[in-house]
Amino acid sequence: MARVGLLKALVLGLDLIALFLGLVLSHELWIWSKPHLELVLHFRWFDLLMPNPFMPSGLALAVVWLISMRQVGLFDPDRMTSSAQVANGITRAATVVVVVVLVMQFLLPDRTYSRTLILANISMTALLLGLLRLAFFRLNAYVPKPITQQRVAIIGVGPEATSMATRIRAMRGRGLQVAGFVLPEDESQPTELRPTDILGQVEDIQSIVNTHDIQALVLATRRVTRQEGLLLATRANHMGLRLLQMPFTWGIASPRIDLARLGDLELIDLTNLAYPTVAEQLKRALDLVLVAIGGMMILPFLGIVAAIIKLQDGGPVFFTQKRVGRGGRVFPFFKFRSMVVNAEALRDQLSGANEADGVLFKMKNDPRITPFGHFIRKYSIDELPQIWNVVRGDMNLVGPRPLPIKDLVGAESDPEVAYWMELRQKVKPGITGSWQVSGRSDLGFDAMVNHDISYVQNWSLWLDILILLKTAPAVLKGRGAR
Repeated sequence: MARVGLLKALVLGLDLIALFLGLVLSHELWIWSKPHLELVLHFRWFDLLMPNPFMPSGLALAVVWLISMRQVGLFDPDRMTSSAQVANGITRAATVVVVVVLVMQFLLPDRTYSRTLILANISMTALLLGLLRLAFFRLNAYVPKPITQQRVAIIGVGPEATSMATRIRAMRGRGLQVAGFVLPEDESQPTELRPTDILGQVEDIQSIVNTHDIQALVLATRRVTRQEGLLLATRANHMGLRLLQMPFTWGIASPRIDLARLGDLELIDLTNLAYPTVAEQLKRALDLVLVAIGGMMILPFLGIVAAIIKLQDGGPVFFTQKRVGRGGRVFPFFKFRSMVVNAEALRDQLSGANEADGVLFKMKNDPRITPFGHFIRKYSIDELPQIWNVVRGDMNLVGPRPLPIKDLVGAESDPEVAYWMELRQKVKPGITGSWQVSGRSDLGFDAMVNHDISYVQNWSLWLDILILLKTAPAVLKGRGAR
């Protein structure tokens, strides 16, 4: 808990620096844009801190910034290290500051604030808040013992517990470290864990926490007795620990999950995971603008690719396949053809050579791919005709990849895969996504599932923008292409 307090104090200090730097820089920009003012007024940046005729008091705005950032969760250690979450939170806080300024302008009719100065101040402050925070957490990740580090003990030793440990280790950049596992009374020690991985039994939780410097406990088993559950809850409360329960469905908990009442019961509402209507409309508008601009720029290039495909064997330029979209709706999915003409017929003969885990079919050296097909697949050029799918409304630029119907036949027999399939169908599929920018086929089926679920549950416009920015470097590297 002391470490969390220190972290919050450091972040608050960085925010105060950003707030005052924003004031200084916006003042300098304002003076630079209106040089005649210096001839009339000798107005210094610290004069903006107190009530003045040019903008609301800088100190008052700093208080509004800090309160707004606290309300959107930017002082929660678990929401501080994600670029998308920081950008989204600062944008929301900046919106509150704008509203406060407008209200003050309305309530003080005799004041005519400088719109240039106010806009510069809010923009500079928002940019500095984000940059200083992200720089701090990036540098902190390279420290031998980061301030943000949380040591986690996992309650349970079964497959669900080891799966949770794998997911936590994958988030090492977020300051999480698995200290080990705690053995419940009704579970036996599995052979896949080393004896040193077991920190002790649930009844020893107090000494485990003290010995191994634990900050959080994750309950990842159903086999905890009522007495053990009571002990864990009591110790966590007394020792200032976080006690979290793993959701026993495939995926991670969502910030959009709400508590709902059923009679006198308070339960978790798992249904509210689609995009909000206004945000979805903004996402659609952004997609159409980017497609319109980008489509016109690459149209000559698309014509050259189409000509090469046609000349290589005389076959069709495009490959069209039925794929599953939002709500389970089937739509025609367009790609540049990268395989021989009878590729679909040859697939059944190659089923034994499938190298992908899960329900997908992937081969690293698929004999059906043409020489030019290898090139356009490596750099994802074959995916460009899906721009038309975006225009039609079948797909978004960013989202889970639409899967072939053939790959999904019988997949719903696995309840965890069925949960993943149902969740990803709450949103439109996309041309690119978090799985694509993280390594594509190199990551395997389980990683794709986790990326899909995380994307749906944590979606924001900032997350889409971040994925779009990462897409070009990922495509140029060609990593994970199949």
